[in-house]
Amino acid sequence: MPVRRSALIPSALSFFLVTLNASMTTTALPSIGRDLTGAGLSWVLTGYSLVFAICLLPAGAWADRIGPARAFTAGVSVFAGTSIVCALAPDLRVLLIARACQGAAAAVVLPAGLSMLNGDTTTRARDVGRWAAAGAVALVVGSPLGGAVTSGLGWQASFWLNLPVSVIVLATAVGHREATARATTTSGVTTLLRSAPVLLSSATGFALNFASYGAIFVVTFLLQQQLGRSAWTTGVVFVPMTLLIIPANLAAGQLGARLGVGRTMLLGQGLMAVGLVGLCFTDTAIWQLTGWLLPIGAGAGLVAPTATTLMLTGVPTDRSGLGSGLLNAARQLGSGAAPAIFGVLLAGADFMTGFRISLLLALIAITLPAVFRPRVLVACA
Repeated sequence: MPVRRSALIPSALSFFLVTLNASMTTTALPSIGRDLTGAGLSWVLTGYSLVFAICLLPAGAWADRIGPARAFTAGVSVFAGTSIVCALAPDLRVLLIARACQGAAAAVVLPAGLSMLNGDTTTRARDVGRWAAAGAVALVVGSPLGGAVTSGLGWQASFWLNLPVSVIVLATAVGHREATARATTTSGVTTLLRSAPVLLSSATGFALNFASYGAIFVVTFLLQQQLGRSAWTTGVVFVPMTLLIIPANLAAGQLGARLGVGRTMLLGQGLMAVGLVGLCFTDTAIWQLTGWLLPIGAGAGLVAPTATTLMLTGVPTDRSGLGSGLLNAARQLGSGAAPAIFGVLLAGADFMTGFRISLLLALIAITLPAVFRPRVLVACA
């Protein structure tokens, strides 16, 4: 089996691990608060996310410098070690420190794992689609699994569960050799920002998370604050959307081979735009809200892997770690910007006006990269 193909399994499993951990920890947070009292409980999530976002670029550059396989092994090992510290944390302070270190480790794992997939163009799009699908599967199973193990074994179990998955990831990565040359010191972020594919993929990554997370944010507030629905009902509304992301991720590679990466990404952006417009003009019936979220999920499932493939296409092989870090940093920025802006709009005098303005901003964000994409990408269309 070729080296590049063998990298898919550990890379996809690592994305599953990181996403599963985030989802299970969110579910376990109330239980953590009951056992470990003290101020700053929200930083169990916020601190992890903040360190993760800050470390993505330097972690990607470090992976390029020492080689993605070595960085990947180190990142997964530290992630497993910090999971042990989290599970054994005697107080909230220790847990917060361990979570921050865990965020830094995840920031190494993500770009290094993607860099390991930077093979030839015939397999890259398909492999990236499968990589993205692994994260989507973890997103679907994370909350119910986290709730089950927390209810039955305590919140510590959500961290202990990281260990067997980490061991499997490391076992599948054994024997993987570098498929790319290591980075030289003569190129960096400035060089990448001159690449049209890198610029477009980063802008699209920001828009993707801004629009998708923003839609989830405003619909959640509509359901719970305006309609008085329970958290359980709210979660059920998002299940069909989330489930649709998985087949869309897997289909992205095949569509990319037939239509081209550029056209596949445009298709995904178009589907998201349809869903956002529908939400703007729908009434508050749950079945309608659920229905208009479906094209957003399907579109996001197409955009995420194609934007990643485009980024990998636009960077030298010895800079794929830094490119991956840049793309994911842009996506993290979009995830954080949407709640910050939309929260202010929803808190205004008229909720539904703020709701529609928020969705309009999400619509503008997801369509702008499509409208202004550089002419150089015609070859990718």
